[in-house]
Amino acid sequence: MSDQNAALPPAVPDVSRSAWVDVDLAAYRANIRALAAYAGVPVLAVVKANGYGHGLVRMARAALEAGCPGVAVALPEEGAELRDAGQPGSILVMGVPLDRHAAMLVDHYLEPVVTSPEMLLSLAEAARRAGPARVHVKVDTGMTRVGVEPEDAVDLCRLIYGVTELELAGVMTHFACADEEDPAPTQAQWERFARLVPELRRWTPRPILHAANSAAALWFPETRLDWVRSGLLTFGVPPGPRPVPFAVAPVASLRAQVVHVKNVGVGRAVSYGGTWKTERPSKLALVPVGYGDGYPLALSNRAEVIIHGRRAPVRGRVCMDQFVVDVTDLPPVHTGDVVTLLGRHGAEEITAQELAEMAGTIPYEILTGLNDRLPRVYTG
Repeated sequence: MSDQNAALPPAVPDVSRSAWVDVDLAAYRANIRALAAYAGVPVLAVVKANGYGHGLVRMARAALEAGCPGVAVALPEEGAELRDAGQPGSILVMGVPLDRHAAMLVDHYLEPVVTSPEMLLSLAEAARRAGPARVHVKVDTGMTRVGVEPEDAVDLCRLIYGVTELELAGVMTHFACADEEDPAPTQAQWERFARLVPELRRWTPRPILHAANSAAALWFPETRLDWVRSGLLTFGVPPGPRPVPFAVAPVASLRAQVVHVKNVGVGRAVSYGGTWKTERPSKLALVPVGYGDGYPLALSNRAEVIIHGRRAPVRGRVCMDQFVVDVTDLPPVHTGDVVTLLGRHGAEEITAQELAEMAGTIPYEILTGLNDRLPRVYTG
């Protein structure tokens, strides 16, 4: 990219609001294909929480275009929304359903996680009307959150095989610490699950075995089995401190337009609480995004944005709908200029990891926190 092109501002889309999220579907598909090639097995794309803030329906559709056999969500309602939008393929519902969700799960051909014999009764009853329901058994190997104990898993699977209305589609577990530097907890969890694998692979029809999340798919190759379930990595964000061994690109960029510019003198307190004061004559720009959109209050006086390909600091407290940026040292900034809050402009890039560290949280929360007040603009 030439210096001249690098300085070109991002395009302003045809949306009513002066802030938006750019979503690069081509980058998303490329990330999925790269992970599948590296892992050597299909990727079940995790698109829960509104596609990690990128948009549920569009990301699920793009996942199938990238070769995924299906997608995973957390809630029956998310799965139903996808089916109502015409989504084919497997839709795994990873959250624990209640009895009252059984009809929704069966009628929308969703594949729920089951963890006890009691959960099978309502599913079997609903399935008598609509045909066999596909289910996945989740084994708790050390997350201590959801799942059947390893010593009870085989019996639960056999019980499902004995219920005409149910089909055992898969058996799974989930790792608690695969993104941490210490491999011991993940290895211990894997050993508990691995004891079940030989017997499960002998069964007919054989269930799909899946254990690896994004981090395990990268760094624990023995866990890849038949599928890998990946969310954060498919959106171009590394799942831990170690480098990703192949190229991925961030999918989302948060941008806005400057809506007001003013020159102020020395000693002016900025925003609620006056937590920052000017120490020189300053030029301040107003960005129409705030914690009401999911831009964290904790970024007050910490984060930076990119304008004209250069960084500028957030000054004062982030408000519900807007915040102030000091643009004194930048080339002239005017109303309508594009601001990048998350993403790349020219040689500068602000990542979800950077914002998460400043806000004292994790990249997952940064992405999923971008709410529906911000229109999504899809490219690629």
